[in-house]
Amino acid sequence: MVFSIYDSTEVAIEKMIEASQRMINEQLNSPPVNEHFKLQIKTLQNAPRDPDKLERLLKVKQRQKEEAMHIEDTQRLVTEIEMLHVVLYLVNRNHRQQ
Repeated sequence: MVFSIYDSTEVAIEKMIEASQRMINEQLNSPPVNEHFKLQIKTLQNAPRDPDKLERLLKVKQRQKEEAMHIEDTQRLVTEIEMLHVVLYLVNRNHRQQ
């Protein structure tokens, strides 16, 4: 999963999605690992591109993770939070460059 510091937010996200898709297509993974990559893709595709909305969503997901009772919920939320942090970084980086 490599993107250039010169890539726009959308180009960097698209490269990350493509890398996750390649991992799914390799068919060497167990079903739970493939579900992890699918969740990464879904989160990257659906994440808001507005920094304020992203920060609010991250707070909600963090709260949900803290309240989660099942390991599956915690794992799902950790993946979502990680991807949202990446998108937030890219969005903020893009705003600073403008």
